[in-house]
Amino acid sequence: MDNNEVKKAYDILADEQFSIDSIVEETENKNDSEAEELQLASTIYSFLTSYKKTPSFQEKENVREQLRYSIQREKRKKTLARWAVAASFLIVMFSVWQVQRSVNTSDFDILVETMQLSQPDTATQLILQDGRQVLIAEEESNILYDEKGENITIDSTQKITQLVEEKKPVFNTLVVPYGKRTQIKLADGSKVWLNSGSKLVYPATNTGNKREVYIDGEAIFNVAHIDNKPFYVNTKDFKIKVLGTVFNVNAYEDDNNSGTVLAEGKIEISANNNTVFHSEKKTILPGTRIVYNNNTERFEESQVDVIKYLSWRDGYLILEKEPLETILKKISRYYNVDIELQSAAIGKETFSGNLNLRNTAEEVLNIIAETTQIKLNRENNKLIINLN
Repeated sequence: MDNNEVKKAYDILADEQFSIDSIVEETENKNDSEAEELQLASTIYSFLTSYKKTPSFQEKENVREQLRYSIQREKRKKTLARWAVAASFLIVMFSVWQVQRSVNTSDFDILVETMQLSQPDTATQLILQDGRQVLIAEEESNILYDEKGENITIDSTQKITQLVEEKKPVFNTLVVPYGKRTQIKLADGSKVWLNSGSKLVYPATNTGNKREVYIDGEAIFNVAHIDNKPFYVNTKDFKIKVLGTVFNVNAYEDDNNSGTVLAEGKIEISANNNTVFHSEKKTILPGTRIVYNNNTERFEESQVDVIKYLSWRDGYLILEKEPLETILKKISRYYNVDIELQSAAIGKETFSGNLNLRNTAEEVLNIIAETTQIKLNRENNKLIINLN
């Protein structure tokens, strides 16, 4: 394998338009040398894509670096067979991936992947490990677990018992529809406030050497500190590790970006798409907001007033030059109302101020209308937003 041929292979791989389908026809029309260059790129590409989504541009660039290293080795060892460098590279990458996968994959991950979480329309839903489903009709509810996780109290009136086994993890699921909110105190003493349209998978018991939850939606966590027993929060884009702190997580499945804001303590956040080539991880301090940008696959960090991201827990929103499209999405989720923008330009308007969420959706929207260029109309069960 000469240097020029390897260079052509990694140039093919780095092309943003590169895919397996794109080279099938090309290979048939190439001479032997050109076909082998395409096949080399295809082999490495197939290895990467067999275990994860299509490689990003950065990941392809990282593979280029690996191939450059292979070229240098080629200079020192002319006796290597034509495919030895590529084969060695794949074997090493596969071995590293296997180790990384065994470390990162847990029973909890498998549980979350296999669970089909429904989204109820009207009632909050508590799903126990034995399959029982408990419906909670109240708009705002409070769930309390005892230290063993056996006895569950809902709003001080409803008592539920579930069977738990010593030293065996038991997971429950809480599904909060639009228009509802729930506060839950876990068996370890940690508290979680779930916003409208959120789902939480969490340990009902305080067993094992770690505590791990999965959130789809928005929640505020007040984590009880336990020595040598870290608390992990998993989302669609990232994972947070913490020993004891207060922070907000916003990670709705239907939002482009997700993030966290730290109020107290210290947390470590790492991206879910970490590979042997690239690792995105940050340790953050209070007053910091981290947003995961799905386009760049990078964390974006800024300093913020944390109360703005915790205020919904207390029944109001603090907004500062917030785009209307973002505000209306929050209101739609919070009140479970259908809001329609008649013009995309309306969504770009901004609003600053405090909104009392104890008011109705229409009252809140009318407050916004008083200081912006919009007007509100109701058509059946839908709220229509027009330019004034």
